[in-house]
Amino acid sequence: MYDEQFSCENQKAAHTAQEKKCMPLVVNSKQMQKPFAPRSHVVKAPKSKLKNGLPLASTDNNHKVKECFPVRRSVRKTKTAVKEEKMRNLERAILEEQADGLKVAYFEGKGRGIVADRHFQRGEFVVEYIGDLIPMHEASEREKRYALDENAGCYMYYFKHENQQYCIDATADTGKLGRLVNHSRNGNLVTKIVVVKQRPHLILLAKDDIEPGEELTYDYGDRSKESLLHYPWLAF
Repeated sequence: MYDEQFSCENQKAAHTAQEKKCMPLVVNSKQMQKPFAPRSHVVKAPKSKLKNGLPLASTDNNHKVKECFPVRRSVRKTKTAVKEEKMRNLERAILEEQADGLKVAYFEGKGRGIVADRHFQRGEFVVEYIGDLIPMHEASEREKRYALDENAGCYMYYFKHENQQYCIDATADTGKLGRLVNHSRNGNLVTKIVVVKQRPHLILLAKDDIEPGEELTYDYGDRSKESLLHYPWLAF
């Protein structure tokens, strides 16, 4: 009798549980108004190893950084490359007959001269002494002819190149500014011979830094008694 009663109660309990499973879920309307916030999915990063209380860099992170920022290669030019570039710029200035940053001025007792119109750095190309490149025998004939005319000046520059004597005659007023640069034994320009396309060119370089407004001068180098007699300003 007891077993039958216990079995019957078990059957009722099981039946009640089954009915609960089949019953619809009733939700309060107030609860329906509240938005359902899903639980976020959190992934914890692995703990970094510490050294002296500071995290060590990860090799994976370093690899990513290198991919984003590739290693910069040096763009510093060699001395040879810099020298070649300067020579190309100098040749271009000669071939184009550049005379930038210069202006003509008048000086008491000397006549016309050239003044810097901008800053020139030491060693920078300033202007070329442009004229007729002639051999010595022709230069001697021209010099005698110029001496017959007291009003005519003489703009002849003699120099030696590869064991051969040359002269650049710039007596003709062609408008080139290099021929108007005056003489000074303490000039701020120096002369240099540069060969371009197998032809020697006489150029003037800044001996020191030159500021705007300074007169440009160089040493003509002529110390002969005859020259000093006709051109006493060569002594200064």
